[in-house]
Amino acid sequence: MFMLASLFGILMVGAAVDFTGVLKPEEEDDDLAASGEGDLPENTIEGTPLAEIIAGDAGGEVLSGAGGDDQIGGYEGADTLDGGAGADDLHGMAGDDVILGGDGNDTLHGEDGADRIDGGAGDDLVSGYEGDDDLAGGDGNDALIGGGGADRLDGGAGDDALEGALGDDTLMGGTGQDTLMGGDGDDVLDGRQPADGSPDIDGRDFLNGGRGNDTLFIGQDDWADGGEGADSFVLSDWLGDTDAPATIDDYDPAEDQLVVVYDPLSHPDPELSVVPDEAAEGAVQIVLDGAVIARVLGNSGLTADDITLVAEDAARAA
Repeated sequence: MFMLASLFGILMVGAAVDFTGVLKPEEEDDDLAASGEGDLPENTIEGTPLAEIIAGDAGGEVLSGAGGDDQIGGYEGADTLDGGAGADDLHGMAGDDVILGGDGNDTLHGEDGADRIDGGAGDDLVSGYEGDDDLAGGDGNDALIGGGGADRLDGGAGDDALEGALGDDTLMGGTGQDTLMGGDGDDVLDGRQPADGSPDIDGRDFLNGGRGNDTLFIGQDDWADGGEGADSFVLSDWLGDTDAPATIDDYDPAEDQLVVVYDPLSHPDPELSVVPDEAAEGAVQIVLDGAVIARVLGNSGLTADDITLVAEDAARAA
């Protein structure tokens, strides 16, 4: 839902930002975090409150670990693995699996297939490996690694570390002080919370696009580095009136673009300016109607003409 595409031709030729689903995100599927209450299907294996080793077979199964520190392997088929309480080690293996960590500090591996993984409470390690995976950290300080497909990573609450690795990935930090690393591919990194155009309320995030033509949506006090490729840095008044503007440290005017999205109701006649930043030699500040929304390092020659100004309603309609 986040890709590089044209936006009415108002952005520079060869690179543009598609805001579809960014200012108005798609609703999440609550089924992923369901606990599986009610009647269980016949192909269900349930553990006990003790530590268990549970293995599936060739069919799609429901494998539940209950309360111990469990090891569960789905093997073939589209399986559902639910670790429950405890520090669990779950492997979906082949097939499009649903993996739920539950409470505890869990290690969750999707492996082959397009998997949906939710760490739940605790400090979890969540890895998608192959396929287009949907990874959610839940509560706690989590580490999420996408792998080979076009993955979607959502850190949730806590101070999380997200790495897209290969593929064109979407990374959302959630609340807390998060680190987002795109890796290879044309990735979308979003340091805002909430990620819907409302004022950003979470802590400082660190965004690094890595290789590829990446799009970085930057929240207040965030530090953004596009990495290699033609990258787009997107700012807005979601940064609010703050003493902690965002920082962009590798903007290259020869290939990157700066985009400022504004609300026409709050800014009916927006005035965008660029002024020197007295705190850092060679740095400048981007100012929207008197409010500093970002600092750009090492670009003393930057002017307002180098920045694309986009109305929020136009961005929503893209």
